[in-house]
Amino acid sequence: MDQTLVNRITRFRAGNERLAQQVEYEKQTVVRLEAKIAQLEADKTLLVKAIGLIDRCIQVISANGISKIESIVTGGLRLVFNDPQLGLIVEKKEGKRCNTFELLMRKGDVIGVPMDTFGGGPCNVVGFLLRIILIKRFKLAKFIALDEQFMGVGKDGGDLNRTATMLRQLCDEHGFTILATTHERAEAGLISAANNVYRVFNEDGKTPVLKKVNALEAQTENSDGDRFQLQGNDSSLPPPLAKAEPASLSSQL
Repeated sequence: MDQTLVNRITRFRAGNERLAQQVEYEKQTVVRLEAKIAQLEADKTLLVKAIGLIDRCIQVISANGISKIESIVTGGLRLVFNDPQLGLIVEKKEGKRCNTFELLMRKGDVIGVPMDTFGGGPCNVVGFLLRIILIKRFKLAKFIALDEQFMGVGKDGGDLNRTATMLRQLCDEHGFTILATTHERAEAGLISAANNVYRVFNEDGKTPVLKKVNALEAQTENSDGDRFQLQGNDSSLPPPLAKAEPASLSSQL
């Protein structure tokens, strides 16, 4: 009889220990969930602020009308790709809480999502021009950094030369300073428009060095990466820009 009681007490103690462990585990779970709830509440607050900021951005950007945005980007697309049929469409959709906007591109009768329908080159140009519009509308510093921004723009047919015309115009007529990086010699048309060109030189066992180089050298030699800078009011432009088609973007901004 005594042994039976001892066995029951032993089982009771073991069960009690398991329950105590389970309670401790659940307490830790509650602490984790409370922390997660607090994080979600903080994220919600930031999200609400972000939505408000986005709404404000939309209001500011479209202050002069959505058609103005369409006109600026369309002008840039037609300049770069030398195609009068290209254009941007900003489609406004009215919702219960707020309005949403979808960016579409057209070429003649074809209308679609820029990347899906027209590829990376036009998307790169559209994205760049929208950044320019933001800078102008919010009166931000007229400085923009580009990392392989125009990789998708066609290397044949003078597209990059016309892109250089657009960049030069933004600098000379609108006071922008543009710092861009590239690994592509095929982007010589862009490099030739620069005021200053810098190259990263890598030597085994040494720290990479950034040196200013001649624009012609940057177009003909291999390197690990060039950085070129365009600034306004430089009258000494190289020949490729002199042959580029007249820009249709400047009057839109």
